[in-house]
Amino acid sequence: MSRRSEAAGRLRPLWAALTAGDPEAIHRARKLTRRAQAELRVADAGGKTERAWRDLRRAAAPLRDHDVAGDHLRQALTELDVPGDTLAYFDRTWAERRAARLAATEWPEPPPAFKLRRGWKDRARRLIRKDGERLLAAGEAVLATHDAEQWHDWRKRLKRYRYTLALLGEVPPVLTDTLEALGRFQDAEVVLELLHSDPDLLRYERARLIAREEVARNKAQGRVRELFPELARLLSVGDAGED
Repeated sequence: MSRRSEAAGRLRPLWAALTAGDPEAIHRARKLTRRAQAELRVADAGGKTERAWRDLRRAAAPLRDHDVAGDHLRQALTELDVPGDTLAYFDRTWAERRAARLAATEWPEPPPAFKLRRGWKDRARRLIRKDGERLLAAGEAVLATHDAEQWHDWRKRLKRYRYTLALLGEVPPVLTDTLEALGRFQDAEVVLELLHSDPDLLRYERARLIAREEVARNKAQGRVRELFPELARLLSVGDAGED
């Protein structure tokens, strides 16, 4: 039988806080767009609805990336025991950058509600099996390279797989652990890009911050490689459970 999208229902109470720029609302809304992406694969919603959810995800992305990068930088500065005035300067300038980014954000209209079509569970299971085969082959290729774009693309596809699995039940810990490591890898890439592209950003701590994020990036890649044999078993089986 069909059912209503859970993502659409959970987004409505967040909308005012989201468009006001609340960091937690932005984080939760971004996750809901990922859930909606999985739901839309087994829905009968049409291209207009898919574009509306895609536009929301893209609108929220710069602010979410800014918040994540800021959290990493502030934690790093604290661990490096920088002077208090350096920390205060970072807090002030980072808040100013965020305010400018929020002011430039053009929020779309709230995405419409939609229903998952009849037989959506069978459709989800077929997608999970197909995704698993492709993600396994892609993962083997990714682990053989240091290309950040390939790692990032694989992570996005794994996230879609994770949310498709979640439609049917529990998500295996190996998948969430792998995505956590891939997320830290991507966060390091974002922070390193900021530090390399803006020489004036924390210039006196820049070298130590770059070194820290490079270590974090390498550690995250190592963790993914460590988890991959177990993840490969999950992807090759593609077991989404039965009713």
